[in-house]
Order: sequence, then structure tokens, then C-alpha cells
Amino acid sequence: MTVTVVVVSYNVAPLLIRCVRSAEAALSEVGGGEIIVVDNASGDESVELLNRAASTVELMVNTENVGFGAACNQGLARAKAERVLFLNPDAELGAGALAAMVTRLESQPAIGLVGPRVRYPDGRPQPTRRRFPTPAALFLEATPLEWRGPRWAALARFYRDDAPEISSPEDWLSGACLLGRVAALRGVGGFDSDFFMYFEEVDLARRLAAHGWETWYEPAAQLTHGHGKSADQDVAARDRMYYGSKYRYAARYFGRTNARLLRLSGAALLAVELALQRRRGNRAGVERYQALVRWHLSGES
Repeated sequence: MTVTVVVVSYNVAPLLIRCVRSAEAALSEVGGGEIIVVDNASGDESVELLNRAASTVELMVNTENVGFGAACNQGLARAKAERVLFLNPDAELGAGALAAMVTRLESQPAIGLVGPRVRYPDGRPQPTRRRFPTPAALFLEATPLEWRGPRWAALARFYRDDAPEISSPEDWLSGACLLGRVAALRGVGGFDSDFFMYFEEVDLARRLAAHGWETWYEPAAQLTHGHGKSADQDVAARDRMYYGSKYRYAARYFGRTNARLLRLSGAALLAVELALQRRRGNRAGVERYQALVRWHLSGES
């Protein structure tokens, strides 16, 4: 058994089956393995469809949504292979993608994580390489200063605008598809379940780096990713989870005072966006940003 594939699913039944089929094909290219699907209390027919369509998959069904990182850890604990692939349910591996990632992982003993080149279903590139965020990058990203401002230098550096399309070591990669060494991941405790969703892969890569493990990008591996098909089902909850994880990350690595300042600045900047949406008469936008400003000022996690 060469690879354990772990898929965390939440209410994306049709996409899940396609994802599992692509994982089965990928495993056949590398000599076999296992697929573990951890269902986070889906309310659709995910479990029923999977039981009918993929009898070889090991299925773990949670009675409540425990979050992405915690569910990944459930699969990691069950993994029988020495390598584990965390794969989003709205993603499909291209031909040879898993093999290319395995080759890269085994090319150097210090490599702990590998991620592929990612594209949207319409073929557009989906950049996944990042540097670890600085306080300046956290201040700017996911605020109107990013959406409506120039390409700030701090964000250009964070998003790796200067990155050539070659195999390269990176600070961290998007968690849509990550191949890792089981020993390395278990050695750092896997994902931190304090991050219910978002920033969990940033934190993981940072802790791996602190233990001498490298994260690599492998463009020879191709992945198609729908991006956010689970999280987009509840935009308000998604917003709270994203910003909550952002400030949690900031508190951990830059201190609670800086995290509070980032949160207050976020409230002010989002209040500007709220005013703009009001001026435009965008009722949905007003409701969204009004809720976000209130959440920022409430102190809720």
C-alpha cells in the first residue's frame, strides 16, 4: 500500500463520487492504496451514494461537523500507508498527478508535504503557493484594501506573484490537495483542530517547518478544484469561520494584542464596504457586511 487518500466530505454528494473515482484511478497508477472518506454529518445523500457506488472505500461518519482539520486527523489516525493524500471532495486528480507528487515527496528526505498545480473547472489557473503571512499581509488580505486597492507589495509577496512555474519549496500551499509523510504529520500532531476551517494548512506547514520539514510545489501534478463547494453553502458561517481563523492564527504567531488590532482594523475596513453596499442599494451586500461588522465588534470567536 503506497498512499492513503483521505477525503473530508460535507454535503457535496455528486462531486464526492467524482472525487473518489479520480482517487481510485490515481491509486492504480502508483501501485494501490486505500481511500478513507470522513463525512462531517452531511445532510444530503453523500453516505448513501458512496455506499452504493464505492464499496471499497472506508467510510467514517461523524454525527456532527467537527471541522476540516479534525476530520483530516481522523483519517490520518486510520492511515495504513506511509504517505497520506488529503483531497477536497470538490477536486479531481489528473492523470499522473499522484505519481508526480509521490516522486517529488521521495526525491528528498526533508520534504514533508507536496501540492499540485491547481485549476478551476473552466481551466483557469488557481494559484496555491503562498509565503507565511506577515502582519501587514493579514491587515490587507480579505479586506476592501485588497479588493478595491492596488496590488500592495505585502500582498504580492504573500501571494507569490514572482513565482516561476517550476517545482519549488514553498512556505505553504492550499489545502485542497496535499500529499504528506504520515510520520512527519503524526510527529507534529496533524492539523490543529482549533482551526475549524481555514488557516489550518498554514499552521500545519509552519509547524512542520519548525521541525525541519519542507513543503514543495509540483507543477507536473495537475488538479481540478471547484473551490469552496462545501463552505459556500452558508456564506455567513463561512465568513465567520474565515475571519475567526485568521485572527486565531494572528494571535498564535504575532500575539493577542496584534490580533485584536487586526480585528478592529478589519471591522473598520468592512464598515467602509458596508457603506459602499448601502450606497449601491445592494441589499444582500448590506446584510452580509452588516453581519460581519457586528461579528468583528462582538468579540466572538
